[in-house]
Amino acid sequence: MIQALVLIEAEPTRVQELVQELQDLKLDDSIIRHVYGVTGRYDLVALIESPDLQALGN
Repeated sequence: MIQALVLIEAEPTRVQELVQELQDLKLDDSIIRHVYGVTGRYDLVALIESPDLQALGN
């Protein structure tokens, strides 16, 4: 299993809405385990698990 952190920039008014949308998102072979709101250059960080690099890229 491979884990990846994805850094996301979002419109400030949509951050809370995007947390829920990302948690509900269905991916082919990967799973979004957690979505965190953060401060700084990025607004959200998503922790994604995939069986391999190819699945992560899809």
